[in-house]
Amino acid sequence: VNLSWGKLSGANLNLADLRGANLEGANLEKANLKGANINGVILGQGDRKAKLSGAIMPDGTTHE
Repeated sequence: VNLSWGKLSGANLNLADLRGANLEGANLEKANLKGANINGVILGQGDRKAKLSGAIMPDGTTHE
């Protein structure tokens, strides 16, 4: 799935299957990714890197 540059801030992606998804440049700030499968996800680099500040990561920790 291609979610690049998507506005997913605060989205509930709990337990979502995101294997191989393109999240380059996506805004995932404060999104809930707890339990999500993110194997092979493309997060981008530099200016194109996904924003994860405050996101709840698959392991339950909060990204800084």
